[in-house]
Amino acid sequence: MAKILFAHPLFLTKNAAESASSSPYFPLGLMYLAAYNRQRGHEVAIFDGTFEKNESAFAEALNLHAPEVVGISAVLPTRNDALMLARMAGEYGATVIVGGPDATASPSAYLTDPSVDVVVHHEGEQTVAALLDLCDAGRLDVSALGSEPGVAYRKNGKMEINQPRPPIENLDELPMPARDLIDMDRYLAVWEEESGYSSMTIVTSRGCPYNCDWCRDAVHGTGFRQRSPENVAAEVKMINEIGRAHV
Repeated sequence: MAKILFAHPLFLTKNAAESASSSPYFPLGLMYLAAYNRQRGHEVAIFDGTFEKNESAFAEALNLHAPEVVGISAVLPTRNDALMLARMAGEYGATVIVGGPDATASPSAYLTDPSVDVVVHHEGEQTVAALLDLCDAGRLDVSALGSEPGVAYRKNGKMEINQPRPPIENLDELPMPARDLIDMDRYLAVWEEESGYSSMTIVTSRGCPYNCDWCRDAVHGTGFRQRSPENVAAEVKMINEIGRAHV
């Protein structure tokens, strides 16, 4: 099965505002992507730049995990660092996929960089899984991307943006986020040191019917979907167990 390294290009050492807030949140979106694709048999790992000194740690992660594919999540404030990691991954020889809110809103900002092979726009679990299946089959190329929803890519020097993939309607089908792939203890310790308590995030729904200027082309679309109360309660129980283990 395909080997993918997901990357979170937020370095607190390079982001004064995030560092000053002393309230870092783990990359929950990547953890969903990792869990979904691991469930399908792919070999997954996460590089989390949050507490790393600089990008040299990403070079070490590439050598450690030897990925065929690198998937980078980007928001507007991390665009430059996302592209920096994309270039490093391209030089390493991996196929580079970029997704997330900024890539969804502005795929051209990434595809103009030759290191980026594919942009995944909108909801990413099923699209990334489809790309990894193509990688397994040795068919992750332009000829296959033409019929793949949820992607943008270059063809004959021009950018092609396919239609979004229909979102996952039953969110209970998603596996719990892969919290085991990052240093949860570090996040909890920072929160406790700065605030006197720890904090973890949870997603109970996806989609928004509104049309605010700052996120009108949101990753999860306009259709509001909710997890069942039972499914949410199961994750809350899991989070409580993680918190108790940290104490």
